[in-house]
This record gives sequence, structure tokens and C-alpha cells, in this order.
Amino acid sequence: MTLLDEAIKLLQELVQNSCVNPPGNEMKSIQSIARYLDTHEIRYEIFESAPNRGNLFAEIEGSEKGPSLMLGPGHVDVVPVEDPSIWAVPPFSGEIKDDYIWGRGTVDMLFMVVSQVIAFTHLWKEGFRPKGDVKLLIVADEEAAGKYGTKWMIENYPDRIKSDYVVSEMGGFRMGEGLFLYQYGEKGGSWLRLTAKGTEQHGSMPYQANNAVEKIGNAIVKLSQYDAPVDTTYVKLLVEGLPIQGVQKRLISSNLTVNKAIEIMAKSNLEQAKLIHALTRMTISPNLVSGGTKVNVVAGEAHVDIDVRSLPGQDREYIHNLLQDALGDLAEDIDIGPVPEDAGSEPSYGNASEIDTPLVTVMGDVLKELVGNDATLVPLLSPGVTDCRFFRLKWNSQAYGFSIFDDRLPMGEVMAMIHGPNERISIGSLDLTLRGYKRIVEQFCS
Repeated sequence: MTLLDEAIKLLQELVQNSCVNPPGNEMKSIQSIARYLDTHEIRYEIFESAPNRGNLFAEIEGSEKGPSLMLGPGHVDVVPVEDPSIWAVPPFSGEIKDDYIWGRGTVDMLFMVVSQVIAFTHLWKEGFRPKGDVKLLIVADEEAAGKYGTKWMIENYPDRIKSDYVVSEMGGFRMGEGLFLYQYGEKGGSWLRLTAKGTEQHGSMPYQANNAVEKIGNAIVKLSQYDAPVDTTYVKLLVEGLPIQGVQKRLISSNLTVNKAIEIMAKSNLEQAKLIHALTRMTISPNLVSGGTKVNVVAGEAHVDIDVRSLPGQDREYIHNLLQDALGDLAEDIDIGPVPEDAGSEPSYGNASEIDTPLVTVMGDVLKELVGNDATLVPLLSPGVTDCRFFRLKWNSQAYGFSIFDDRLPMGEVMAMIHGPNERISIGSLDLTLRGYKRIVEQFCS
């Protein structure tokens, strides 16, 4: 059985385990990986963080005092499927169709987990002796903030998992001919609950009623229409590496003209416009609404849960002030607080690693080796949150998201599948990523 055959088989099993978070139940997939490691006589440890939840750690000790490298953290939990009927195949089947492996979590991020596990395993079997420690960390609970996953491991076993360099999700998206994105940093994520109070009364006489649902509805309109201040600091690094005409590049790179550039771009490339928009400001997305007790009772209380994504340097105070500004004259009637613990996560704030490090150089060399000499890495600040943030914020680790998608999966298509229907990974992308991780370790740690 080839390494790719092993990867396909293990990936199908992880998809079929259906470790949807909540509740997670990730121990099922941790045990699947453990069984694979057992067949190759690889030493590992499993750390149970909660009933039926846990994390797996393995290590190849370095022969010298070189920098340590982490493959991972790779998470095995996946998000729910809202409507299985709109999928082309059952979402937890792991079915192979048209040279794709289909299923929830294949892209986010089970194909990377499998690639890291198998690359690590065969480096061990081949007797690879790195200068610095090579670590493998597979975790639970990334999709709900890492309380039982990476965060738990850092709190309980920091000395074991501390790493100078980290390779995790996301990356490898193709942006035009020969251009591949890698993640060097990410926006912060704060899940907040806005609450409005009203006065309950009979719904048959609503004139001048103090209706909490109306207040929340008006707040949602305000948030949706708000133009947050723009900051092109982080998009400049991206557009410098993209095949964009000089005039358009200047428009995107200026705080004064970026909104007009996004408006023009959206007419021909909506996915790219969404990315540029997200990378140039704090975004506010009202996503969950609740309120009232009965259809014939004026609502005494209503809530909207919002997803706030902030750029590096935009802290808690900045977020609060911007929300107050967005709400305007409604701010005094709206309470802003965190979502309940069982519904969300601790806030995180934007963070980034350096873009000029020995590991980035090796990643670029490996990309050229596997794809072609014209392949180039382009730095991306991720709009989404990953477990890389824990390593950057705790130890200032140089943490990157890296994989390699083949030419069947352009960036727009990949982004639409993450947390969406018909998620799937091409077998070619799985093969490239598996070989890529193995070569990165061999080159960086030799």
C-alpha cells in the first residue's frame, strides 16, 4: 500500500467518524489515528481532556539543539451539516467520486491531519534523525475555541508541545497561475451577544409598545449598514504578490480607494472581493437571533449573537467602541456582552508571525519542487481563526498554515466548501500535501 493509499483510507475513516462539534466526541478519531500508528509501531500519548474527548501527541527527538518543528495542531472535530439533502453524496460517507474524497471536514482540516500523521509516521519508520525535535499534535475542539484541545494542552502540558515553528492550517490556495497562499497570521474572533430589554404586554395593542424584538431588529440593520474604518496594512502584503494591474493594486492598497476597488472587483470576482473586504477592516456579522416568549406577547427581551473579526492591533476596547459607534443612538438601549460559555468561545485578537523565516524559505522551496519552478508563495492574513494563535500568543512561535491544492481546486471553490455543502478534497491535493509535509520536515530539520 502506498502512502497515498494509506492517506485515502485513513481520511475516509475520519470522515465516517462524524466528530461533529458540538458535542465533538473526538476520541473516536483520536483512536482511529492511534490504531494507524500502532500498525507502524509508533510511540504516542493520548491525553483525555473530557469524557470522549482528547488529544494525541508524538515526537521524534532531535539529535542536536536545532529549532523544534510542530506538525499540527491538526483538529479532528468538524462543524455540523445543516441540510444533508443538498449534498451530492451523504456528507459523512467519505465516498470517492470523480477523484475527490467527499465529506464534512475533508478540507477543514482532515486532509491535512491525515497528511501530517502519515508524513510523521514514515519519517519515524525511515529512521529520520532531525536536528531539532519534530512533534505531532492532533487535537479536539478547534471549531469551538480549543477549550478541550490546543488550549487545554497548553494549559496542562506546555513543555511537551512548545515549539519554535508550527505548520498547521490553512494554506495552499491557488490565486492564479503559479501563486499559492500561505497563512502567516489571522484576524481575531469575538462572539458577542447584544441584548435589548422591552416591556411585556398583550400583542393585540402594539401602539408605542416597548418591544425588545423591534430594538434588536433595528440594531441588526445598523450593524449591517455600518462602514467600519479601513486599514490596508495587511492587504498590501497580499496584493504585492498577486497578478493585479498596477492601477488596481494602488486602489486596493489605499485607505481612500479600497472600498471602490472592492465594489468593482465584486462584479467579476466576488470571492476575491470578499477576501479583500475582510482583510481591510473589522467585520461584524449578525448570525443568530432570538427573542420573545409567545407570538401574542410583546417581547420583553431579545438577543442577537454577532461574529466580530478584528485585525491585529484591534483590541477589546477598539471592538467595543466600534460597536457603540455602529449602533449610534441605539447604543444606550443595547447591552453588549459575551455569548454564553456553552454557545461560544473566549475572544481572540489578531496575531501574526514573520514572513521572512527559514521555514517560509523551505516551504517555498518544497512548493517549487512539487509543483514547478514558477510556483510562488504569497502571504495571507487569514480572515478565520485557527489554533496557530495559541502558539503565537503563548511563545511567539513562528506558525504558518500550509498545504498544496492541485489545479482542480481554485481558491474560490475551496472557500465556498469550508463549512458549506459538498465539501471535498481532490486526491491530487491530498497527495501533494502529504509529500509536501514530509519534504518540509526533511529539509528544515536536516
